[in-house]
Amino acid sequence: MSRPSHPTPTSLLRKGGFCLLAALSLASCGKEYSEVPVAEVKKKAPAPYAMPDEKAVFAQYAGSQTCAGCHVEQFAKWKDSHHGLAERKPDAKLDEVAFVPAQTFKHGSQTTEAAKKDADYVLTALGFGDKVAPYKVERVIGHDPLRQFLVDGGSGRLQTMEACFDPHKGDWFNVYGNEDRKPGEWGHWTGRGMVWNQMCAGCHNTRLRKNYDVAKDSYHTSMAEMTVSCEACHGPMKSHHEWQQANPGQKGDPTITKWSRDQHIDNCAGCHARRGEITGDFVPGESFWDHYHLTIVDHSDTYYPDGQIRDENYEFASFVSSRMYHAGVRCMDCHDMHSMKTILPGNQLCMRCHTPGGFPNAPPIMPEAHSFHGVSSTGNQCINCHMPQTVYMQRHPRHDHGFTIPDPWLTKEHGVPNACNKCHTDKTTDWALEAANKWWGPKMEKRKTRVRADLIAKARKGDDSARDGLVALLSSDEIPYWKASAAVLLERWIGEPAVQSAVTAQLKHDHPLVRQSAVHALEALAPGGSIRSHIEPLLDDPVRSVRSTAAWALRDTLDLDSTAGKDLLHMLSLNLDQPSGQMQAGQFWFARGNHPKAIEHMEKAILWDPNSPPFHHDLAMIYSVTGQTKLAIAKMRDAIRVAPKHAEYHYELGLALAETGDIQAVITSLEEAVRLDPLLARAWYNLGLAKNSLNDPEGAMAALLRGEGANPSDPAIPYARATILARLGRAPEALQAVEKTLMIQRDHPEALQMKMMLMRR
Repeated sequence: MSRPSHPTPTSLLRKGGFCLLAALSLASCGKEYSEVPVAEVKKKAPAPYAMPDEKAVFAQYAGSQTCAGCHVEQFAKWKDSHHGLAERKPDAKLDEVAFVPAQTFKHGSQTTEAAKKDADYVLTALGFGDKVAPYKVERVIGHDPLRQFLVDGGSGRLQTMEACFDPHKGDWFNVYGNEDRKPGEWGHWTGRGMVWNQMCAGCHNTRLRKNYDVAKDSYHTSMAEMTVSCEACHGPMKSHHEWQQANPGQKGDPTITKWSRDQHIDNCAGCHARRGEITGDFVPGESFWDHYHLTIVDHSDTYYPDGQIRDENYEFASFVSSRMYHAGVRCMDCHDMHSMKTILPGNQLCMRCHTPGGFPNAPPIMPEAHSFHGVSSTGNQCINCHMPQTVYMQRHPRHDHGFTIPDPWLTKEHGVPNACNKCHTDKTTDWALEAANKWWGPKMEKRKTRVRADLIAKARKGDDSARDGLVALLSSDEIPYWKASAAVLLERWIGEPAVQSAVTAQLKHDHPLVRQSAVHALEALAPGGSIRSHIEPLLDDPVRSVRSTAAWALRDTLDLDSTAGKDLLHMLSLNLDQPSGQMQAGQFWFARGNHPKAIEHMEKAILWDPNSPPFHHDLAMIYSVTGQTKLAIAKMRDAIRVAPKHAEYHYELGLALAETGDIQAVITSLEEAVRLDPLLARAWYNLGLAKNSLNDPEGAMAALLRGEGANPSDPAIPYARATILARLGRAPEALQAVEKTLMIQRDHPEALQMKMMLMRR
């Protein structure tokens, strides 16, 4: 199904931008087939990615109908499956019921009509130009449990309508639910968020070429075959078909390569994952990690802290995070590869492994005793507890593939959903927690999954108590996915030597996800820092996702003619049809000192999506760095207008206002920042400096004390308080503040000097 929500934009200007208040300063699983051990990196000379010729590629495809003659059973399973019906032309047999008789439905302030006019199926809706108009259905994507409809959007675009049809209930509904999206918004069906060519086509068709023309802002999209065909998963089969015709009934076709289990799952992962595109041309049999950047548990709320899917995340990332995947379980162990249905019903599927003599190392389980539910109870079904369903797109229930353990404690502490309350909707979290404690007792408290989720939830809140636990997770957790998540989350503390050392060690991990996540966490230290020497070897990493991440981290001085440089440029060019791609291009050129080009890309991103706060924020950062203070302030106010509760934006507005000399306005912004986020230590620090500059030393020290409480590891904050106390003649208190500074940083030069001065008095 097409993605109805905005992809989470990555704000890559994480550090830098607005100057500090300088004027106010008081003082100077098992390894996968594709994973090459990092020790081999230097022996490899990876070639830069080059998009193969379209005509030559498509000529290698035979078409699904050529499979039907020999693979009768498999073809029959496939043709009416989700894959077989992933995308198609309108069909009277399937679609007449949705349009005849004509139907209207109201959603928000809008009304849409579905009707058949002459031979065409037509949706009349609020659309382009903010006008109600009829739109002919060109294609249908999806089949069951919902269908979406594609209409001509001009310039080679197909747009995915928000009007969806439920074949089970026989009714129409809005894929956005109660949202009343309007033309001009990124996520309205006329916007770029619903452009089929970018958002849907690649996964609903076979060997798609988006073919976006940047200069004309248009597409001439093509594909080897419409829908997810046989060759979408098996790869081009024309050579096989020709060999079989020449050798009827024979086996041993030399054109066929037998794939590993990991190659098979990589074929699934490209579409069943939330990910970023690197090449735009995945070929079955190749590595997922050479073509995509996987979205994982990080600082955002994209996933719950225990790894459960929260947004439009699909199945792969949660599966990779699971013990099941790490133990060697793969998609085809549970799903028929042609119908995609489970190969056995109910608990029979799970019991294939979880019985004595089943899968190696799989603990034997007696469902009734394990679940504390009766045999006929829904609570006795393995998937209801360990693969809970969440409904997406209003009508599409999906099972979480993280095989998580229901834990009401995580619900109570961090809002993580648990399967108990999803079923027992009339019961409280405390009721579920009491039952879990009764059945499992102390065992739940010690579960790695709870400890890990607790650390992640705290890290997201900026709680320093999570830092050491995440560092320990880097060395203790055997699942690469969680090492990668820990590395990304440690970015907040990456300036601390122990954290930096622990994350740097992961640059040599065998799994590419861990290596690229470590680079991501270290990125802020790369410009002009010694960490560059540790990242630079990964520019020649054998896995493309790793070297493109390294290339991004070192983009300021990257050799654009190198393999990594060419890979990065290809990736940036590939994504220029979306506002997030334009923003990333702007960040790239800013890092390389081409400010006019950077601003051009960023302004286009905002034009295409004016309601994305990070876009306004990042452009404000560039305006600030280039000395365009008024524009910086205006853009930061735009970011606040869209996201008024984002404390960081108020903080950075305060820093920008400091450059105008309006200290009272600075104080107002910083006070709002700390009201929204009392743990934002930098805002407390600068608020203290600002208040002191207006001759309010008591107010300044109160703010600084709050800053020390929010971040006890920052020596600058107690030192600033010491300078105020010294100037007030309160030497004993000043000395105490200096001593606190030196406890944090023993060699703090200004604090050492002040201590000597104070002790002479």
